[in-house]
Amino acid sequence: MRWSLFPRLVLALLVLVSSTGVVAVTAADPAIQLSSVTVTPDDPTTDEQVTIDATISNLDNSDTIVDVSSLYVRSAGTADEFVRIENIGSISPGGSLSVPISTTFETPGQKQLEVNLVVQDTNGDYHSYSYPVYVEVAEPDVKAGLSASAPENESETIEVSLTNFGNTNLTDVEVTATANGDVFDRNLVRDVSPESSQVTSFDTGGVVSDTVEFTATYDAAGASHSTSLATDINEETQVPGEIRLTAVAVSRAGAGVMIEGDAANLGGTDADSVLVQINDTADVHPVSPSGEYFVGGVEASEFATFELTAETDSNASSVPVTITYIVDNERVTTTQQVDLTATAMSAGPSAAPGDSAATSSSAAASHSGAAGSGGLPLRLLAGGVAVITILLAGVAYRWRSQ
Repeated sequence: MRWSLFPRLVLALLVLVSSTGVVAVTAADPAIQLSSVTVTPDDPTTDEQVTIDATISNLDNSDTIVDVSSLYVRSAGTADEFVRIENIGSISPGGSLSVPISTTFETPGQKQLEVNLVVQDTNGDYHSYSYPVYVEVAEPDVKAGLSASAPENESETIEVSLTNFGNTNLTDVEVTATANGDVFDRNLVRDVSPESSQVTSFDTGGVVSDTVEFTATYDAAGASHSTSLATDINEETQVPGEIRLTAVAVSRAGAGVMIEGDAANLGGTDADSVLVQINDTADVHPVSPSGEYFVGGVEASEFATFELTAETDSNASSVPVTITYIVDNERVTTTQQVDLTATAMSAGPSAAPGDSAATSSSAAASHSGAAGSGGLPLRLLAGGVAVITILLAGVAYRWRSQ
């Protein structure tokens, strides 16, 4: 009876195994490691695709090639399965395989997950591994805004920036520009991730309206959205700083020339390191003390005074003045001609610019020579007085001697 019972027990065990589908597992498992599990994005929202990237390694001390049968994600401690992929590939000892698996979550909250791995060795035995993963899912918050500005040195261009202030991606983004009720341009923009911006440019050179409305349309959290911004393109577009010489006055004494005036900033941005200087040409030469004059910084719509001195040949009709300055981080150099033809020559001997004593004596001589046209010259009158004094002295002497 004892021996007859043993075959029956073996037969019953075989029937049980075949009916339940359980496969015997060898005592020595292969050296498999499920590691480097990453979740993208870090803070997903409901219905947003979440990718879990798992690295499967068959360590060097493993003695078998393994086939990755399946990889799936479940809620921890339950049979609730989110996603599964099968027949992934084989890994030799010392090799590894990175497998991305994606899913979505319909409800917000913290998700306690398990990444489960099933491999089969060369003996046909199956081995299972698991890795815990925690994901915090938030409700989507769609919030975006537009801003407009004019780039430096581009007076007919407006840059429009779409900023994502929410926690979900903005996709299929398009920005349109409208003036007087008509769309005159539209641009496609790359997807905008949370806490980032995308910029696109519009040419407004042919727009006759002062006001342009920019509208961004995009998809987010399973719905379409839009946001708009109306802007005065004249206010956004700033004319770069420009230095010109204004209120120029020219005085000459012989070959010497003094030029005084204002270095005015006619633009809408500041100008720095403003320098004015006389060009050295065949008939014009800069001379001391002010062959060049450093003005410094000139703010938008402001001016600063300058003074230049030069010597010119008799045939010179103008003085070239070079103006150098920095505006919007770029150096600008221009030349302005100062006209000499309308400048009257001073009388008297030639004097170098800046020689105040010579200039004053020349001016005094000119003034004395031009004293009242109806009277005697001052020198002649003084001489007559001296002669009369001598004659009177002679007469007095004779009278006393008698």
